[in-house]
Amino acid sequence: MKQNNLNNAGISKKAWLVIALLFVVTVISNADKAIIGFASVPLMEELGLTAAQWGMVGGVFFLLYSISAILGGVLADRIGVRAVMAGMVALWSIVQFSTIFVNSFAFLLATRIILGAGEGPSYSLAMTAASKWLPKEKLGIGMTLVSIGGPLGVAISAPMLVHLILNYGWRSAFVATGIIGIVWIFFWLGIVKSKDEKMAEPAARKTVTTDSRPETKFSSVLKSKNFILIALCGFATYWSFTIGLNWLPNYLENVRRLEPEVLTIVVALPWVLITLTQLFFSTLSDRLYRKTQDIVKGRIFVLGPVMVAGALSYFFGAMAQSNFIAIALLSLGLALGCITLVLGPVILVNLVSKEHQGKIQGWFMAVTSLGGIVGPYITGLLVENASSVSMGFQLAFQSSGLVILIFGGLVWAAVRPNKLEGPTPVRLPEEVQG
Repeated sequence: MKQNNLNNAGISKKAWLVIALLFVVTVISNADKAIIGFASVPLMEELGLTAAQWGMVGGVFFLLYSISAILGGVLADRIGVRAVMAGMVALWSIVQFSTIFVNSFAFLLATRIILGAGEGPSYSLAMTAASKWLPKEKLGIGMTLVSIGGPLGVAISAPMLVHLILNYGWRSAFVATGIIGIVWIFFWLGIVKSKDEKMAEPAARKTVTTDSRPETKFSSVLKSKNFILIALCGFATYWSFTIGLNWLPNYLENVRRLEPEVLTIVVALPWVLITLTQLFFSTLSDRLYRKTQDIVKGRIFVLGPVMVAGALSYFFGAMAQSNFIAIALLSLGLALGCITLVLGPVILVNLVSKEHQGKIQGWFMAVTSLGGIVGPYITGLLVENASSVSMGFQLAFQSSGLVILIFGGLVWAAVRPNKLEGPTPVRLPEEVQG
């Protein structure tokens, strides 16, 4: 009974409010990313861009993403998540406003690079903040409630952004998301205070450390097989994820020849599926973890098989002749491939102590986001140089599936985080009883 009281105390009304704000900022962040894909056709026509150049537009977004993800994690550990997140959202909102002046390929690249730098820390900081407000036994579903802001951000914003682009021009969509970002900052600073971060750690998760060498231990985590393979799995996920953002709307319009009215609905489908699959598999993972108290059985043995299933969906979806089957399988491949964005951070929480949570999540996103550089660019090269646009997309989707299969399979077979790899925790008696 005492254990239950501790856990319930850890999830206060304020904690749920913070989770809600983190969900919203993830929605905004991914809507910002998705605009470029929805605007791809009119943008490419107006600026006269080739497929290879468009692939570069998708890739440069992540040029500084890795660096800023690491710096954001370090700053969050030092000065707090509240201030870093407010500054981050302010930066990307300003960039969205500046996009209305884009009139050349170089200008567009510059806005994408700066926007990527501003958004680099967003996901890792949201996950870091969520982990501080949630008990360990509910990390899976708690972090999922934040993570699904990503696919829901695209699904919710897709009809509205496509409507704005079709009726008021592509620049109007960028202005709209910039305004929403500024509004979020006022709510965040007004509701979350600096003192809250010191109070956020739930009582049931507090630990006493016996190791005085946190930096040495943290550096060893970065070199460990467990971290490297989880990060590479994230790399595969972002390869797939950014193809969905930057190229899928183009594929549906130019290869599958969907009408604008149908396209407005269909572009939201993959992101709805991502939401549903993340909720389902994170809940399943939490239940297995509570039952077994084993990270491998509760987390790894969910992550690995789901990634492999996503890879197979990509492979067969790329070859399907039927529009319905192709869209269904490619959407499923994208959805299942995104499970790393939920379970990856949950697994990492168990590798280091709480004072390094920001840094480990930042490094994870740094490696993960490299897939966002490579995936869209390789897709552009394949589409431009294949015998046909359709064949180029088929090769691109199958390449993404192959990367997911390799790294998802390696995680399934080899990641075994059996103990904390930072300072050794001494659990409180109530935790031991749970």
